[in-house]
Amino acid sequence: MCLLGVGACGAPLEEGTEAACSGVLPGDLVITEYLNDPEGTDTGREYVELYNSLKVPVSLESMTLYAARSDGSQEKGFFFGGPLSVAPGDYLVLGDVREGPVPAHVDQSYGEELGALGNTSGRLGVRCGERVIDEVSLSAPAKSGVARGYDGRLVPDSAGNDDPARWCDGAGSDVAGVSQGSPGTANPPCAPAEGASEESGSTETCLPLGSQVPREVKRPRAGELVITELMVNPLGDDTVGEWVEVLATAPVDLNGLTLGTDTTSTKVQGANCLSLPSGGYAVLARRSEAVLNGGLPAPVATFGVDLRNTGGVVQVRAGEVLVDAVAYGAAEDGVAIQVSAGVTNASSNDSADVWCRASEAYGSRGNLGTPGRANRACASGGGGVDSGAPDGGAPDGGRDTSGGSDAGSTGGGTRDGGQDGGLRDAGVPDAGSPARTCIDRVTGTSRPVRLPEVGSLVLTEFMADPSAVADSAGEWVEVLALREVDLNGITLMNEGGTSTALDATLCLSLKAGARGVLARGADTALNGGLPSVLATFSFNLSNAAGSHSLRLALGSRVLDVITWTSAATPGVSLQVSPANSDPQRNDAPGSFCLAPSSARYGLGDRGTPGLENRACVP
Repeated sequence: MCLLGVGACGAPLEEGTEAACSGVLPGDLVITEYLNDPEGTDTGREYVELYNSLKVPVSLESMTLYAARSDGSQEKGFFFGGPLSVAPGDYLVLGDVREGPVPAHVDQSYGEELGALGNTSGRLGVRCGERVIDEVSLSAPAKSGVARGYDGRLVPDSAGNDDPARWCDGAGSDVAGVSQGSPGTANPPCAPAEGASEESGSTETCLPLGSQVPREVKRPRAGELVITELMVNPLGDDTVGEWVEVLATAPVDLNGLTLGTDTTSTKVQGANCLSLPSGGYAVLARRSEAVLNGGLPAPVATFGVDLRNTGGVVQVRAGEVLVDAVAYGAAEDGVAIQVSAGVTNASSNDSADVWCRASEAYGSRGNLGTPGRANRACASGGGGVDSGAPDGGAPDGGRDTSGGSDAGSTGGGTRDGGQDGGLRDAGVPDAGSPARTCIDRVTGTSRPVRLPEVGSLVLTEFMADPSAVADSAGEWVEVLALREVDLNGITLMNEGGTSTALDATLCLSLKAGARGVLARGADTALNGGLPSVLATFSFNLSNAAGSHSLRLALGSRVLDVITWTSAATPGVSLQVSPANSDPQRNDAPGSFCLAPSSARYGLGDRGTPGLENRACVP
């Protein structure tokens, strides 16, 4: 079906035709809802909803709506060859209507050009030429006929909608032909996830103890299950005495989780619900019999993966979600390693300083550990155990030894004399020192850290005084990578010399052109609805007028510095002009400005965390 006013109807983009949409930036349009598995036949009934996040109309002319498999293959696209606009703050619904009149809930048909959207996986996006305006990953609803929508509690933004946890099944609809969804209107709030499987689209169930009625499995999200203690080298036979302790930070079930290393894994299984309350501990062991495992408390489940005594990685996954991961060094005979009491959470157990050797005996063999119980507080300095978690970058009190200085400037501009722009000495480790490594988030294997060169990272935006949440929970800093790098080992420091070293077992990776968000907290429910946080920092950003700065450094090498003197505006970030997004031009006076009122994220504060900045208005 080809409609007048849309033009080429799926024709390939010709050279120069993107001029009409050249002013549209990533995030101006946001995908907020889609129906990828209608009840009955998919053909002619699927739809996609777009939201205009600006206070001015956005034209779709010369843009392409596209769909593909998860790996990007078999892409199909629909090209908007004629005028079609989305009003400010409004929604546009595009539908697979191949014959007959367009239904009332659909504003424009894309005909058969996208084919059938993937029912359980795939990509869906809109772009201008090669510039992606927004793209989301498709996931399966709990049942056919249910749309998938972005959480209505949050301001739609194209960075936040990359997080699958912010999507949920639609509620009931009065729209004819749409059983559950809200096409063309604001989405309802999402209820807490209860365990839908992202791999198969089915709902996993388990049987609660004492009940005959199964219920959905409550699968943990990243950080809701924390690895708190490891026994890698017990006295006796490792194959019967190894164990892992986990702590739940929210009510979860362990059914269906995989526990493993960087090379192999095993699935936690059970017909009954393997449930943990918030604050509850569970021991996962090689064997369940106390006479074999050294006198452990009753394990919740068993696993069959060997933990290497010479050092390695332990990770917990829920489907494709990496819930937690830690790395450890050579194990001491009969001694567990544990996270210090008081910091048993996924944002703190990244630091080696919070891990130490156990000192209390358990069981009958003289092993040391506290399986299934609260850990003791580690002495200052910890045990030198390298550990990590999926959200990365826990505060560790690292110090910046940089000797660089900043001359400062007035207002929102910055000036550092060019000391952070253009040098190419890269901060490579001294000869003879061991190369820093991290666990690749995609492959799950260890690799060398991609150390940033001077000039390859740019400080582009920060929020010093959020309004939606407290400063201690909602402050953040944005970093732009000009080439592919990892932030492991980077130090972020303020004008007072207070710093946080970004250290994690997982690679804190940024591709060239990507923006990473460093925040006070990684929990979306507490930080004001930020998009995915790459790492966390522990110090305050000042709200008062005065001489302030932020500095990125790798050892003694300054990678970028910004300074400002103005007081923070509540609920509004300070951003660098897009034209000045490099380590030299972001030093110029006037290069920073307040985020425009059209740029909103999460719970409604102004800013573009993780997205390209808006142009500064004179």
